[in-house]
Amino acid sequence: MRKKRTGFYHWLVMIPDRLYPFKTDVGGQWVRGIRSYNASLARYQRKYGAGHYGFKLDAYRQIFHLAGSVLYLLVAAYFSQALFGSERALYAFLAAAVLLISFQEFYLHRRMYRQLWRKGILDWLAWCVPMGLYLFTHLH
Repeated sequence: MRKKRTGFYHWLVMIPDRLYPFKTDVGGQWVRGIRSYNASLARYQRKYGAGHYGFKLDAYRQIFHLAGSVLYLLVAAYFSQALFGSERALYAFLAAAVLLISFQEFYLHRRMYRQLWRKGILDWLAWCVPMGLYLFTHLH
């Protein structure tokens, strides 16, 4: 039996599941949101095996990762200037984010959600490439 996960971290992880906009037929009824997401995930995992999300769900989740990365960049840039008045603080925020995302994708999610390496690498790239592009374009 799977352990039910609760808490703020799990709530954040589940945002894409709850906002899933595509409709799916579940028991003769068209549904959206988390019920549609779970039905789609179950269908893909029956077809491709445990841990596989299929192209549609992978692409959908990567959009959320990219949006989260851009949002993090904006918030980190604001706080680095407002609180510390330094661009170096932004680099520290980005370095901390890369370390925490690496821990999350390659350790935590593999243990908590049995995430496959392939998915962890895709998630890590979606989070970290925008930060790397920012650093690459803004380093003096």
